[in-house]
Amino acid sequence: MSAEMDFNPFLGPRPYSGSEEDRRRFTGRHEVTRRLMNRVLAHACVTLHGPSGAGKSSLMQAGVIPRLKQEHDFRAVSVDGWPAGEAPLQWLVRALFAQLELGEVPADLPATEALERAVELAEERSERPVLIFLDQLEQPLLPGHEVEATEEFLEGVDALARKTSQKLRIVLSLREDYLGRFRDRARGWRTLLEGGFRLGPLTVGELLEAVLHLVTLGQPSQRWDREETRELMLQVRMPGQRATDEAEVQAAFAQIVCRALWAERAAGSRARAVDAEVILHRYLETTLADLGSLMPAAQQLLEEHLVAADGSRALLTEQEARAALPPEQAGIVLGSLERAAVLRAEEHNGSRYFELGHDWLARKVFESKQQREQEADRRRLLVERRRLRLIVAGAVGLTVVMGALFLWGVFQQERAEEQAQRARVLGLMAGARELLARGQIARAGNLLLEITQLAQVKEWVGLSHEALRLSTQEVALPCPDCTRASFSPDGQYIVTAFAAGTARVWRVDGQGEPLVLRGHERRVWSAAFSPDGQRVVTASEDGTARVWRVDGQGEPLVLRGHEGQVWSATFSPDGQRVVTASEDGTARVWRVDGQGEPLVLRGHEGQVWSATFSPDGQRVVTASEDGTARVWRVDGQGEPLVLRGHEGRVLSAAFSPDGQRVVTASEDGTARVWRVDGQGEPLVLRGHERAVVSAAFSPDGQRVVTASWDKTARVWRVDGQGEPLVLRGHEREVLSAAFSPDGQRVVTASEDGTARVWRVDGQGEPLVLRGHEGRVLSAAFSPDGQRVVTASWDGTARVWRVDGQGEPLVLRGHERAVVSAAFSPDGQRVVTASLDKTARVWRVDGQGEPLVLRGHEGRVWSAAFSPDGQRVVTASWDKTARVWRVDGQGEPLVLRGHEREVWSATFSPDGQRVVTASWDKTARVWRVDGQGEPLVLRGHEREVWSATFSPDGQRVVTASWDKTARVWRVDGQGEPLVLRGHEGQVVSAAFSPDGQRVVTASLDKTARVWRVDEQGEPLVLRGHEEGVRSAAFSPDGQRVVTASWDKTARVWRVDGQGEPLVLRGHERAVVSAAFSPDGQRVVTASEDGTARVWRVDGKEEAVLRGHEGRVGSAVFSPDGPQVVTASGDGTARLWTLSVDKVRQMLREANKDCLSVDDRMTYVGETEEQARERYEACQRSYGRVPLSDASAP
Repeated sequence: MSAEMDFNPFLGPRPYSGSEEDRRRFTGRHEVTRRLMNRVLAHACVTLHGPSGAGKSSLMQAGVIPRLKQEHDFRAVSVDGWPAGEAPLQWLVRALFAQLELGEVPADLPATEALERAVELAEERSERPVLIFLDQLEQPLLPGHEVEATEEFLEGVDALARKTSQKLRIVLSLREDYLGRFRDRARGWRTLLEGGFRLGPLTVGELLEAVLHLVTLGQPSQRWDREETRELMLQVRMPGQRATDEAEVQAAFAQIVCRALWAERAAGSRARAVDAEVILHRYLETTLADLGSLMPAAQQLLEEHLVAADGSRALLTEQEARAALPPEQAGIVLGSLERAAVLRAEEHNGSRYFELGHDWLARKVFESKQQREQEADRRRLLVERRRLRLIVAGAVGLTVVMGALFLWGVFQQERAEEQAQRARVLGLMAGARELLARGQIARAGNLLLEITQLAQVKEWVGLSHEALRLSTQEVALPCPDCTRASFSPDGQYIVTAFAAGTARVWRVDGQGEPLVLRGHERRVWSAAFSPDGQRVVTASEDGTARVWRVDGQGEPLVLRGHEGQVWSATFSPDGQRVVTASEDGTARVWRVDGQGEPLVLRGHEGQVWSATFSPDGQRVVTASEDGTARVWRVDGQGEPLVLRGHEGRVLSAAFSPDGQRVVTASEDGTARVWRVDGQGEPLVLRGHERAVVSAAFSPDGQRVVTASWDKTARVWRVDGQGEPLVLRGHEREVLSAAFSPDGQRVVTASEDGTARVWRVDGQGEPLVLRGHEGRVLSAAFSPDGQRVVTASWDGTARVWRVDGQGEPLVLRGHERAVVSAAFSPDGQRVVTASLDKTARVWRVDGQGEPLVLRGHEGRVWSAAFSPDGQRVVTASWDKTARVWRVDGQGEPLVLRGHEREVWSATFSPDGQRVVTASWDKTARVWRVDGQGEPLVLRGHEREVWSATFSPDGQRVVTASWDKTARVWRVDGQGEPLVLRGHEGQVVSAAFSPDGQRVVTASLDKTARVWRVDEQGEPLVLRGHEEGVRSAAFSPDGQRVVTASWDKTARVWRVDGQGEPLVLRGHERAVVSAAFSPDGQRVVTASEDGTARVWRVDGKEEAVLRGHEGRVGSAVFSPDGPQVVTASGDGTARLWTLSVDKVRQMLREANKDCLSVDDRMTYVGETEEQARERYEACQRSYGRVPLSDASAP
């Protein structure tokens, strides 16, 4: 280790270890350490996953393992490295025997038995529990490890996890971009798949505290300014996230920047931490300069091989990198750049590939490359001019001279115009990316509309879709542990309450920084505006309420006196008083000017959950744990009116608009309407099957809406007439319900992660507000009723338009990963299959609610339409397939008989039969009318992965892990044709359009094309460097496209002529590839989170970005202009490929004009041109340009 590393507390990409020094340095992740430790204690096996650089190894080695040792007396075995030449199970066994000091590995035992023996010996020799931490588990999934050896390893680990021993815990850790591959390999070993724990990146706030602590540990110690450092951390936040403390950061790049800044300051520089990009550029220059005579070779490597033509980062294999450098310099240059974190290395086919560590580095390298090229062009131009002068001097006739000058001038002008146009396009794309990353969506969309030469820009369609996705009807406000959100009276601001002990006031359009109300010492339970919108009152677990000015001026008024946490605080209608409800069994009424003592409302025999004023401000109603509500006079006179009758806790109480009645909600499953004069019996609203958690009057006082844990809300008439309107649809408990200001709608919030807007006349489907990734705790209308604000445990509050306009079509609704998506034959619907045990049928115009196909008791792995589009067949882990009507009528036909998971199900071409493939080693052919017994196709010796019909419906081809495919007659006659030859598992098989050939894909890195008449040898398609995931014919049957774990797809001629066309660009495994209906394009889906559209000549047309997880499938619509993708992020997305249509969508989503400054900065226009075009744009929308409006 160098001297710099000894003194610099920022260790770069090296993870923290379990050493005492590293444990002291490991700060900022105490809460997640606690949660992961508790998860490990509660589950036999936990799969820890997260993005590269999230700190998984550091969290375990410096956080979880030391605490398990200290607090629970664990012994720990840590295993990583996973050498390519070593079977992973044997590597694990040796590590167990060595680290637990069990002696020599028994030479006579197979690895599986040796593993069991190691655990037995460990338990015999000590009562202390054992943790086995298997780190970097993506490595055994890479080339260099035999598939069978990896399977044996996973099977052995699964056997350990199923021992249900309290003395053994296992943690598997891997990068989440390999999670799909891991799940593919671990199918069938459910114990390995059930205990997931995702570690996300650090937030700005978390990293800020860690950095400020780390700089004090250096030698000598440094002190960094908090606000200056916070600004630095904001600059390395994830692209597209708002500039708040809750934004996630790219920790690896923060380490690089902080490391460089530390080194500069340690050397005596007074550099300020104000521009991370400048620091990184300076760091790059210094790193290259330190190479001395090797600097030119390093510069050429970076500029010529590691940035693409559009300025983005490019990938380079280690073999290619070494070939690009002088042999004697290659190892030194690559090692130096990697150690300095300028290059990032990843495993690739037993070797590695390199890429630049950050887009900022790519930008700097690209700029340097352009400067060099411009200088070279300038020098070349001078040479050509000198040459021309010689030509002119030697010319005999004037015509020759003028002709030469003319031709030279035309050539140079065309060349200059072409280069200028390309530079302009690349500049606009770079500007659009930058603005999207900064959240400037409208400006980015306008820049994209300025680009007309789309043939040069493969990412235009994908980037445009990203701009459209972000330009939705919602504004997402970062709100970790958010407990409540509400509008100001004028609807222009939102206040959110945080479990972290703060409240924040936001602009409703999401612009600017929120006002952070800091001061509470524990969680904030509620926050509410005063009637005039000038103040906010907060209630906290710390036993106080506080009144704040929303302009941020002055200190808050602290309302102290409660002896327990304060659950709620609200203003009186005149804004002069606040009433608080507390755990201490009292409510208190306070003056907001801080004068006098509060009025203490005593009498409840349990906690008071809520307290609110009457509309005239003269009374308060409280709801209590003691089963009563009470109505009090705020002048303290007289005894309260006690509302008795509930048989459980009263959770809320509210006045009617005229103040003459109170509605209460109770844990006993009822709500009750009471007269506040105490006369008569209450109206009991019965019907809910579980606790009623809230009840509120409509604005006219004629109705009440209740929210219940029975997953419904109900609207009741307060005169007791008629049946309530039951609002069904939520899949989990409903936590709140509120009327719109006009009383015509109700908004509900639910544990299912959605809010829903319903018409109170019961007509139509509710508007489902999807997007939150956790329970929605509250939902409320804006004062004008046009928007809804929701608060969720996913860390955000969101503002939605209640007309549902503005969002491109994202098919949200599934609660877990979407594993397949397919169009109906007419292209008007999409069917999706999900691990949430449902399939859903959606309209592609986004209208209406999807048809949810419920009934499976296990994950749904595939869903497909019948040829006439009237039915859907689904395949599930529950050992069944089901045939459903797409109009939602009737019960599904359940196809029972398989003894293990069903992985695929497809219709025959005539729609009269279905073929299913199962892990029970069989496929089965069923009649869709439910008549008769299925035809069971037996013969495979291992799991059957897929089964499909031939085009004429007379045969079925199956693919199996027994390394064969088989062709069967569907009438059950004769023996199947066995297609043998693959040396690894066969994962897919498909017929050619004429039914005369079959193409198979295998983990042996090949695909093969077979004749079904058994004539000749198969055509072996070799070239992939890893297993082939899928293979499919083109519509004319003349080509095959294959998808592989080697990150490529390939297009092959089926006559075996020529070399395959290699489609490169994906950064992770390609999991599927399919032709367009006309055979002119291919769409690929990848674990890198993108789909890509390619022309069959190899040109990349579009990169479809936006999914937040692996893309498992991508297919064209029947007419070709659209693609539907299914992703592990729980969504399917519909993408339009038509440039004209995308342009139209961009224009409709954004009616703003590029400002004069933006046109000058990004488009490169003069001020006069920019002003002229800005004014023309403004007038095209019927608006008066600012220059016109300001004219005399």
